[in-house]
Amino acid sequence: MSPPVTRARSRLALARRKAEAPYSLRSRAPLGNASNVIEPKRHKAARVKKDSVKTKHATVKPPSAENRSISEVCDTVKPAPHIDVCLDSEQLQKRADAPQAFSCLLLNIPDVDSADAADAQMCSEYVRDIYAYLQQLEVETAIRPRYLDGQEVSGDMRAVTIDWLMQVQREFKLRQETLLMTVSIIDSFLQSNPVPKKYLQLVCVTAMLLASKYEEIYPPTVGDFAFVSDGAYSCGDIRRMERIILKRLNYSLGRPVPTLFLQRACKVGQAGASERELASFLMEVAALDYDLVHVPPSLAAAAAFAASRRILGSGPWSVSLQHYTGYSEETLAPVMQAVVRTLEKVTDQCKVRPISWK
Repeated sequence: MSPPVTRARSRLALARRKAEAPYSLRSRAPLGNASNVIEPKRHKAARVKKDSVKTKHATVKPPSAENRSISEVCDTVKPAPHIDVCLDSEQLQKRADAPQAFSCLLLNIPDVDSADAADAQMCSEYVRDIYAYLQQLEVETAIRPRYLDGQEVSGDMRAVTIDWLMQVQREFKLRQETLLMTVSIIDSFLQSNPVPKKYLQLVCVTAMLLASKYEEIYPPTVGDFAFVSDGAYSCGDIRRMERIILKRLNYSLGRPVPTLFLQRACKVGQAGASERELASFLMEVAALDYDLVHVPPSLAAAAAFAASRRILGSGPWSVSLQHYTGYSEETLAPVMQAVVRTLEKVTDQCKVRPISWK
């Protein structure tokens, strides 16, 4: 008489038939039902006995050196106390365990960009990243100090030419950014491409043409710049020099101008109209000085703004200005003195000695 068929026996027989079947014909249990498969009692008892033996040997065996070291380290580590990151500067200074780091919270520096959070054009969320990138860019496109040594063009010729370009800027009613970018293009080109004295004016008018296309909405035409050169150069000469400058500079005209950093300093210092205009004038005076060609635009703008505050008696260089501009008053002092000396020289002479272009 055959033994009665139970649920366990039927499932065991089904499992054996599935094991003897080819792999392609076997049915795979769903992932959620994998733990519900009933294991035979014989195999289950053997596995439980084997696990108990392993556990007994594991308790008898002494722990290894690695395990002892890990346990010792874990015993000595204590949970760190909870610190509230929303504390103000006064509470942080009163705490004895607070780290004494250079922070705007410790120095009580106001956030000058919080008021512009609702204005999408002010980019208050990433304005600091923008100025950090501009400072990185001015380092990559730096001008060598006294790069005209050994060339036919001298520093005095450069000063006379830039003074003439300032008159052209006022004649065409161009922006200050256009003038400062013109000076940047001239310095970037001349430090790697020495030119004869007779081509200096051509390089200057072509640089202003490029800067006008970059900054102005309605830039002057090539014929306008040929007219201001008093017929010394034709429109074809200016176009050929334009191609030469662009190729030699690898079409890289994105060197930041000091006006961008001056706007930031004026916002932080809450400057008035007189301080802003005087600082802009001092930046143009600094552009005439050949000894300041290597000064980064951010440093030139900060020095001009600090000199304007000192001249007008608006107060010393504050901690907020040092934090946002990145320059202390000791760093700005040499540049401020050089700008003031250039201003005195220009004021005493009143006129710049002209040079012959041919």
